[in-house]
Amino acid sequence: MFKKKNKFLKKNNKKELIFYNELFAKLFLIPRSLVGDGFKKSIEILSKYIPYKYHYFPSGTKVFDWKVPKAWKVNRGVLLKNDGSEICNFFKNNLSLIQYSTPLKFKGKFKNFKKYLYHSDKLEKSTPYITSYYNKNHGFCIPLKEKNKIKDDEIIEGIIDTEFKNDNLICGVKKLAGKSKKTILISTYLCHPSMANNELSGPLVMIGLYNFLKKIKKRRYTYLFVINPETIGSLCFLKKFKNHLKKSLIGGFVLTCLGGPNKKIYYKLSKNGNSILDKFFLYLNEKNEINILNFDPTEGSDERQYCSPGFELPVGRLSRTSPGTYKEYHTSADNKKFMKISSIIKSKDQISEYLRIIEYTGKIFRKKIKNGEVFLSKYNLYPKTNIAIKNRKNNLQKAVLTILSYANGNYDLIDILKISKGNIKTYLEAIDILLKKDLIKIL
Repeated sequence: MFKKKNKFLKKNNKKELIFYNELFAKLFLIPRSLVGDGFKKSIEILSKYIPYKYHYFPSGTKVFDWKVPKAWKVNRGVLLKNDGSEICNFFKNNLSLIQYSTPLKFKGKFKNFKKYLYHSDKLEKSTPYITSYYNKNHGFCIPLKEKNKIKDDEIIEGIIDTEFKNDNLICGVKKLAGKSKKTILISTYLCHPSMANNELSGPLVMIGLYNFLKKIKKRRYTYLFVINPETIGSLCFLKKFKNHLKKSLIGGFVLTCLGGPNKKIYYKLSKNGNSILDKFFLYLNEKNEINILNFDPTEGSDERQYCSPGFELPVGRLSRTSPGTYKEYHTSADNKKFMKISSIIKSKDQISEYLRIIEYTGKIFRKKIKNGEVFLSKYNLYPKTNIAIKNRKNNLQKAVLTILSYANGNYDLIDILKISKGNIKTYLEAIDILLKKDLIKIL
């Protein structure tokens, strides 16, 4: 299905590797959270490549059953041994505090304060990522290996100096208009600090998809790009755009965890599983191109909100190494050693190819010659003699004839491919030819 790499593409890949590596380095260490300066700084960097329009939701805003939280600011977060040496420091590792940790001061024997220290049981050398956005909590996060070095009677000191301020949650939205108002949503999130696969892979792939679609001069569908803090951000977006989405959205997907080592991309079906994207990705699964995950409201990302009661929008999820399926998930081990930039580029290229095909997924009907077969010779679409010609052209001719035969407004590209068991690339070429000859139209 995918084109082989040529020398030109290899040169472009080198440029892309440099671009994505540099952008990753700018974003990775920013102490992001749901609301606050870290998110603002991050989205401002990304807005240089996708000109998002910002939509603001002040702290305290009621969003369905939720409320927009205040911004969390860390003035100091340090855990010390009795000799003054540091066990952890938030400004050296921004995973060292529970996200939204309230202030805390203590000094005494380690055994009395173990309850304030969190670790990962799976990776003893890694710092866990722990959050407590909506409940008052406090504590430090350190590797289990470091925690085990501290003796029960050893004196330690913990200082957490944090404050909470009113601010604005930000959703970034960018529309690429097409001929049709029918809309495809491409969504990702931005709120995890120092996470690679589970944070930056989505925004990085989104930039590539935006650039790909922007270059299509005659886009058929309208594309809506959305970036926000996970869960609460997508709910804010839904509150503002729910009427528009219910009216125009025909499909969409959340981008997350696209830089891991798995060879195939996974598509998680939308809740109802019957959108044009669901149909397309189920077809790719039949062709052994991708893997399918059924909708599950207990795991995942913002697709849970898009598919929640009252909305049930046709939004799935695309990932390579999915949330919660790898031991590095939500730890400091989810870094660039685990998430390869080359996998980001591979995911971007594959999903771009999917979108190119999705542009042809509407119902097909014949614009001319409603009765009988089309006289192909009149349009220079038939060989001059009945002598067999090259297989490629013969296959293309078969595709042309098959598409015209089923072009009655009841079949789309995926229907025809399933019936014919044809090659996607050949059928896309045939559709391009028939569109240029003005013989068909895609509804």
